[in-house]
Amino acid sequence: MIKTVLCDMLGIDYPIIQAGMGPFSTVKLAAAVSNAGGLGTISIPYSTGPKEGAKIVKEHLHMVKKLTNKNFAVNTPIGSEKTSSKIVFETFEAIIDAVVEEKQSDPELKKRLVLYITSGGNPQKHVKKIKDAGFLHFHVVGSVYHAKKMEALGVDGVIASGYEMGGHTHLPDRAVHTFILVPAVAKAVKLPVVASGGICDGATFAAALALGAVGVQMGTRFIAAKECDFHENYKKFVVEAGEWSDIIVPSFIGPARCLKNQGVKMILEAQKNVEKGEMKEEEKQALVDEWLRKAEKDGDTEKGLIAAGQVSSRINEILSVKEIIENTVKEAEEIIQKLNKIFLKV
Repeated sequence: MIKTVLCDMLGIDYPIIQAGMGPFSTVKLAAAVSNAGGLGTISIPYSTGPKEGAKIVKEHLHMVKKLTNKNFAVNTPIGSEKTSSKIVFETFEAIIDAVVEEKQSDPELKKRLVLYITSGGNPQKHVKKIKDAGFLHFHVVGSVYHAKKMEALGVDGVIASGYEMGGHTHLPDRAVHTFILVPAVAKAVKLPVVASGGICDGATFAAALALGAVGVQMGTRFIAAKECDFHENYKKFVVEAGEWSDIIVPSFIGPARCLKNQGVKMILEAQKNVEKGEMKEEEKQALVDEWLRKAEKDGDTEKGLIAAGQVSSRINEILSVKEIIENTVKEAEEIIQKLNKIFLKV
């Protein structure tokens, strides 16, 4: 068994975290990942605003609490007043406040909702209340610069996520890929570093550990899981993707990686209309929400937006969460043992 400091920190068997995948539900998936020995993560829900967002995320917390007796996490993007509409920014803040409040008031959540993962913005104003509520706090970073900033803020760990990741990703002119990012961040900070972006199996898991990470976060690999809440058509679209199937599109926080289809063409056209002043940014963001849900809920893989990473081209089958985790760990162990034998022969 591969055990790192991350296992002890989070009270899990394997150093594997399921990535947040908002604005989709990951209730069943989070419970399955935790039950299989990893750390499942509740994502931000689709909502029409702060009040509804806070209400739904509270419901999701209690649903996961009932589906697993293991520890789990929650993820919330921060957003930016520069790149996010006011209602998006306010909704994320309301969700954070709701989660903190619920953890403090519920004995089971106080015990088992162990990690708050923030992403997509600067969490400075939220760090104290997250930590005061009893959470460990990890933040997703895309550069050494931001990792150092997070260390100075007092977070407990960083998730170094490379440009190839699915969903919200780096600005194109500030893109750093996983193999460059993870070892640089691990060397630059004293915090535990979790590797993310392009990880889907034992080879990439072992590589992440070799790069200095204490564990991995996987998103796209868990989309193609039997227990994932997403529509089966969405999962099949990921499995059928090949090289050059992905593209960057505008989203409600910043650029996002999706798989190519008609929906991608439609959102790129909407962005052109925004730039020409023929459509409001809020109208485009409403379309993004609508087309994401077309794929996730309705299974429309033609006009819906399929958020996924470049690693889709390496995912060839839909497995159970237990199979994904156990296969990943077993393969990594075999690779490490093989490398040890090679070293001993020299």
